[in-house]
Amino acid sequence: MTATAGIDSELDYRRRLRDALSGITPAAVAEWERVGHLPRRVLADLAAADVFRGRWAPGAQVGIPMVVAMAEESAEICSGLALAAMGHSEIFIGGLHWLGTTEWHRTLLDDALAGRAIGCFGSTEPQGGSDLAGIRTTATRTPEGWHLRGRKRYVSNLGAATHVVAVARVEGSQARDLALFVVPLDHAGVRVHGFFEATGVRACDVGEVSFDEVLLPPEALLGTEGMGLAYASRLLQFERLSICAQLLTAVRQSIGLTAAHARRRLVGGVPLLDKQVVRHRLATATARLGVADAALRDVVARGTAKLPFAHQVAALKLVVGELASEVTDGCLQLFGARGYTGNFPLERWWRDVRLARIGGGADEVLTEAVASRLRLPDARFDAALDRYEAADIAR
Repeated sequence: MTATAGIDSELDYRRRLRDALSGITPAAVAEWERVGHLPRRVLADLAAADVFRGRWAPGAQVGIPMVVAMAEESAEICSGLALAAMGHSEIFIGGLHWLGTTEWHRTLLDDALAGRAIGCFGSTEPQGGSDLAGIRTTATRTPEGWHLRGRKRYVSNLGAATHVVAVARVEGSQARDLALFVVPLDHAGVRVHGFFEATGVRACDVGEVSFDEVLLPPEALLGTEGMGLAYASRLLQFERLSICAQLLTAVRQSIGLTAAHARRRLVGGVPLLDKQVVRHRLATATARLGVADAALRDVVARGTAKLPFAHQVAALKLVVGELASEVTDGCLQLFGARGYTGNFPLERWWRDVRLARIGGGADEVLTEAVASRLRLPDARFDAALDRYEAADIAR
């Protein structure tokens, strides 16, 4: 793998991904969905193929094309796999890559890249969702390191993970003074309570973990205490970009399979696709997919150029989440009764995309983030409004 993210290295990376994923059968995916867990070895196999090293070799932002490639290729196989790989790569490895400073961090980073350690992210708590400022998990500094107490809920891929990156409030600090801690799940005082039955993305489990008087060494802290909210916000930019690519993959698959069905399905002796309402619905969905895909590539280009892209990716996820929900629902409708059965993947895609409007930043949170930019003065339009108002007189 080269140290740059040009088109040649991206194509090579996709080939590497496809080779690594080629052995996963539909029967295996069905079994993951049935039991509600992704085997740890699946991520270890991706690591053995240098999938995670290849993503991080160019660096966080220059490697963004690899984020999209990983999301697209793995989502074609299984959305649960895509979600688990994203969390391990963009939060766990991303946090260690960016904030790790000690020899312990460097060793753990190498283990994560090699698949010997698998990470997940714990932020949500039983009493709240997206409000990180309301977190009750606390970390108290001790002479030996840190004392962690609290509970995390709805942690994706908890069952396959060896470590969790936990967001905690530093004891005695302001409510928004958070910190990130790397916690081994086999550490004394750490307890996995179980898992929740989910509507979609069933191959990636979602569980609950508690920290009961957990004593951690100093290096368990990632970065600087009090900066956890800023750190989490930056890491979530990459997660949201991956989610957008995963969603657009589901949209692309839904349109393609439904168009094939509409060409073959006869209604009154003519193909379903000859019905104008069907043809136009699929054409509109295809056009919206093309626009969203172009927007994704624009955000990728911006990020790869090391320009700020947090606002753009938040807006993109908001739009793409709604698009995916509407298109998969419409395609299931056109497929008819078959689309609603487990023998066809439409009902799974329909269920899976719904999570994106909650996880990785709920629609309401992202809408407020986009709206907050409207409060900023804009010299060009403020001046234009002054001119129009000055000329607004009766004649």
